[in-house]
Amino acid sequence: MDIEFHYYITAYLAHEAGFSKESARIIAYASQYVDENDVSFKIINRQTGRRYRNFISQTMNILKPKQELMRIYPIFHFVPGEPDAVTARRVDGKQHILNTTPNSENANFLMDAAMKSDHQLRLYRIGIATHMYVDTWAHQNFVGWYDVFNQVSLDIKPNIGHADGEHHPDWVSHRWFDERLVEPEVNNRHRFLSAAKALFAWYCQAEGRDSLVDASEHWPKVEKLLSQMMGPTYTGNACKYQEDRLACYEEAMPWLSAFDERAWFDEAIETMVHGGVDTHEGLRARFTVFSDEYFWREQQPPEQTHWFRFQESIKAHERAGIERLNPLFAQMGCQLERI
Repeated sequence: MDIEFHYYITAYLAHEAGFSKESARIIAYASQYVDENDVSFKIINRQTGRRYRNFISQTMNILKPKQELMRIYPIFHFVPGEPDAVTARRVDGKQHILNTTPNSENANFLMDAAMKSDHQLRLYRIGIATHMYVDTWAHQNFVGWYDVFNQVSLDIKPNIGHADGEHHPDWVSHRWFDERLVEPEVNNRHRFLSAAKALFAWYCQAEGRDSLVDASEHWPKVEKLLSQMMGPTYTGNACKYQEDRLACYEEAMPWLSAFDERAWFDEAIETMVHGGVDTHEGLRARFTVFSDEYFWREQQPPEQTHWFRFQESIKAHERAGIERLNPLFAQMGCQLERI
């Protein structure tokens, strides 16, 4: 899924389930920030000299070693499910132990862990787990590792995740074909509404909400408005009607500002630029002569900032994911250590 679900629809569902606007904003921002958190920083405390290092939850560098990729894709984006699920039936009959399937036991385990987490981190953990959870619908029938199992068509793209399927699995209301499957026609509207219903049920039983909402009683109303916001279905190789959908989200949630991936970082951290501002993408990143430095702002303790709490939640989610999935990884000759 992309920002439409991870940020806007997530915020809508959280608020409708009884979370305050501020809590819904935190959950939604954390959910979307999972995709933006792709740089490892060293943040310096000016008073103590100590350096804080974050863990990444996304990477565009698919050439990373197996150990590193296993800490990212299967834990945050392609959680292994049930290989023999009805939705996973393929024309070639193949199965894969890392195959992502919707609403799997592993995904629900990690959602439950987030819901039961420490109060200070709970909203951030819920947002991170939300990203992982709803991606089990969008990323179903793909695995978070290099494998021909992911190959949708004859394409030179590397067979990792849904790279070969491009953005088709992530677009709201998109209809496309996954020719690997026994039932190849995919309607993302159906998939995403199913994900929304299951997520809404989780939110309605979460602690820390301002009002109590009965999921089964309230869902028909939520589904009706959500269906309207999702707009018409479409086919092809472009994300159509997105501007119309964004306008609908903004009308339904005037309290939710547009997503700014720098907001939490800049609120917590001061960047000291040496030369030019560092780029962390592409070949230019390899030729940085004078690296920028990063310092905690002194206006508030780091522990009270959104960015710090998000990063601690990323680490906690990763630890829970590794503990849960290591027996599965071991079958592939990969054993991850908890850090």
